[in-house]
Amino acid sequence: MLDRQTSPPKVPWTSLALLLLTYATFGWLLYGWTSNRSIWLASVFGVMMLGGFVSYPSRSVSLSFGGFFKTDVRALILILLASIGSVILLTWLQFFVDTVVLCTAGLLVSLDLKASGWRKSTAMFVIIGWQLLGMSVGLYAHYLCVHPPIDLPAYFYADYWFSLLDRLQL
Repeated sequence: MLDRQTSPPKVPWTSLALLLLTYATFGWLLYGWTSNRSIWLASVFGVMMLGGFVSYPSRSVSLSFGGFFKTDVRALILILLASIGSVILLTWLQFFVDTVVLCTAGLLVSLDLKASGWRKSTAMFVIIGWQLLGMSVGLYAHYLCVHPPIDLPAYFYADYWFSLLDRLQL
């Protein structure tokens, strides 16, 4: 019997960095939209649900409309629902685009982790962890930008650099 040594699965650092950057941007924007902590907690819950969704997509996601067009009434209902959905999509286009970008970054990491041999449950925890880390980094970075600490050296502030450029006449 041969002894096989199993190597640990490869970590897709590029897609994880993209996921972190995407959710850091989301955290930055979330702090700019509201400072209500209950909305932040709801966003954390939504991020965790999204991480679970991209890790464990259900069979109900793949819809087949082949049998739905058998009668004219069903086709009419589908057309009405599609038109209402498109109006909602166009009305809230920025929200839709932000959600698609967040889902796409999570799906990319999920596919990379599964292709590298990670188990689904481990991939889900890695994705949720990186999503929450990125969101926290974005929230904290925007907080530091709006409320900088008092005891930082002068070169951390933009006024220092503008006065330096003015003195150097650049």
